[in-house]
Amino acid sequence: MKKIIAYLIVLGAIITQVSFAQSKTPDPASADFITNATVANMKEIVTGKLAGTKAKDAEVKKYGDQMVEHHKMATKQMMALVKAKGYKLPKPPVEAAAPDSMLVNASGAEFDRMYMTMMVADHQKTIELFETATHTVPEPDLKAFAVKTLPLLKQHLVQAQAIVSKLGTTGAVTQ
Repeated sequence: MKKIIAYLIVLGAIITQVSFAQSKTPDPASADFITNATVANMKEIVTGKLAGTKAKDAEVKKYGDQMVEHHKMATKQMMALVKAKGYKLPKPPVEAAAPDSMLVNASGAEFDRMYMTMMVADHQKTIELFETATHTVPEPDLKAFAVKTLPLLKQHLVQAQAIVSKLGTTGAVTQ
């Protein structure tokens, strides 16, 4: 847990550095998209790291590792766009990306089911966020980022649904 908190603090510092180093404020739709996508990426990274250490099922561990890798890359790409545009954004609250306490306290097969069910729900929400951005964000580079990222997010969802099916869980996780 200490590693997760340390990672969130470092990521927050990076976001803050990008935010305060520049002075241009993006339009509201772009700002909302950047903030919500950043929080979603942070959450996927943190929970993916948990899966890498707590999951019982090898496929769940592999999925968690993949989430860390893919969402770190997406964060890096998003922050490069933010920096290139010179946008100043408020720092997202660290707790917004903190893993659910039920997930932190779960272990073994229970963790696997909870994590994968959460991944289905989270990716459905993130896909909706990115699809909305393709229609509402006026900034062409951000819109292109959303369009480019959507297929990977949809792939993550399909993978998560397949693992949920394999694990035999159909219930939703309360957040």
